Amino acid sequence: MSDPNHKSIGEDEFLTVRVAGPPGQPERLLLIGHPREGVVRVREWTTATLNSEGEDYEMAPSELLEELETELAAQRDVSEEMYKIRRWLEG
Repeated sequence: MSDPNHKSIGEDEFLTVRVAGPPGQPERLLLIGHPREGVVRVREWTTATLNSEGEDYEMAPSELLEELETELAAQRDVSEEMYKIRRWLEG
């Protein structure tokens, strides 16, 4: 029996962001959900954990934005433009 509240993962439900790691550290892949009730759901993999289910966590959109801006300021490659990430996290 299918769950009527379950949604399949589609392009519009998650933003995919790849973040290069510092020298000697793994790259990160983030699936970022739409913010809901003040939190954003994130599923994260690294190049060391790609064959796993990934780690799920929730955080404030402003915290995630700050984290990604810090990565960019450290001159690490972030696969999406910060403008697009900001718009996504603003809902």
